[in-house]
Amino acid sequence: MNAAGSPTNGHRAGLGVARPAPRRRSRPLRVLTAACVALTSMVALVAQGVASAPPAAAAKGPTCTFSAPSHTVLQVVLNASAGEVVNTSCKGLPASTEFLQIELSLTAAIDPTASTLLTGGSVTSVAGLLSLIAITPELNALSVNFSSSNSSGYLNVNYTVPSTQPPDPNSTCPPSAEEFNSGLIGCAVAMIDLSNFKPVTAATFLLHYPGPFLPPDPTLYLSPQTVTTTQTVKASDAPGAKTYWWVATLADLEALLSGGSAPSSYPVTIRVGGRKGKGSVSVTPASYNNVTFTPPVLSGSFIARGPGKKKKVTGELIADVLGLGLSNNATAYLHILK
Repeated sequence: MNAAGSPTNGHRAGLGVARPAPRRRSRPLRVLTAACVALTSMVALVAQGVASAPPAAAAKGPTCTFSAPSHTVLQVVLNASAGEVVNTSCKGLPASTEFLQIELSLTAAIDPTASTLLTGGSVTSVAGLLSLIAITPELNALSVNFSSSNSSGYLNVNYTVPSTQPPDPNSTCPPSAEEFNSGLIGCAVAMIDLSNFKPVTAATFLLHYPGPFLPPDPTLYLSPQTVTTTQTVKASDAPGAKTYWWVATLADLEALLSGGSAPSSYPVTIRVGGRKGKGSVSVTPASYNNVTFTPPVLSGSFIARGPGKKKKVTGELIADVLGLGLSNNATAYLHILK
């Protein structure tokens, strides 16, 4: 067992590879980020209350448990800090097999260029995997840690939460306030089976850092704010908003987890004075192109109906994330003339 960032057996080969031009996403890293993204949704499950969740189906494949001084819930390390040691104990793994752990920012999951493909689109060697890690700036190459299962398929490994960072300045661990408020609520530590270069989902955990458990509520801004009945009203985020419709990003991440294609936007239900408004308002989830991070964006319009000096307008975004109906809500007021 080695400390994080201290690979042995010559596995550092390839860490100095220059980054080529972006190509389509590689399957190994796509699956890796998908496994990590599952944990973001799992934090949402914890926030809803584990006790109220339906009973889990019987586990298939490997099973893992986690422990850390700061406390763990399911596959989430709460209040994680650099230098903290997270223990992972797994059974049911392939016997006498080597594994790799690595920290990554969840920006990797929403950046279409995060996974640079070698010709052929698959990783077949440790050197190739490390080369892919080295050219993907949302991954922390200095955090790599190796361990091995015993002859019974049991593994017990300590991973030190790194003080180093992924080389991408927009992919820090912990995430920036903008990223956190957008739905990227932590960083992940993934484990990869080096016999087949597939992630061990059961051994992947999320680092959730000190601070709020989930992002704050988003905003709703109406323009104009005084209208006549049947007039069109535009809906958007409040000018200068620092909080966002983060459920859209979580839903987007789960779409990646399931292997499907995510919608370009998520519908927001508008109610005016308690009555459902007519129109189309939606949120585009957070995006990243390895240069610019864009938080979720609310846009669209609806028809003002029913006169009132101060009518309450609410917006609600509901999305199913791992079987749970998560929601964002925001309120504004509208003066509707006759």
